[in-house]
Amino acid sequence: MLLAFLVVVTAINVLVATGFSLAGIFLPGLIVRGGEGSHTARVFALYGLARSLPLLLVAAWAILTTSLPGLLWVGTLAGVSLLADAAVGTQTGDRLKVWGPLGLGALQIIAVLLAAWWA
Repeated sequence: MLLAFLVVVTAINVLVATGFSLAGIFLPGLIVRGGEGSHTARVFALYGLARSLPLLLVAAWAILTTSLPGLLWVGTLAGVSLLADAAVGTQTGDRLKVWGPLGLGALQIIAVLLAAWWA
């Protein structure tokens, strides 16, 4: 049960992170105010994709192989990444960019801790 919870939370986490990166590349105005057509916004989105896509691929491997150690590692990394995103979000003045990553990051860390403790 806890492994399933960890799998679901990790999958949501990495899909959301990759989705935001892709949205920043193709629809930068949704992510950054005034970002339409901005080369700088696109470059920053590419940096985000460079981080989130490998995390998605490793998470997919850990999920498909049902590797608990892999899920614990990638889940921890994904959770810490989202907590860092929440810290960055404080610089935007947009509450959604703080509370969204903070909530999902905290849920991810809780899922990792529960799975590590009870597995």
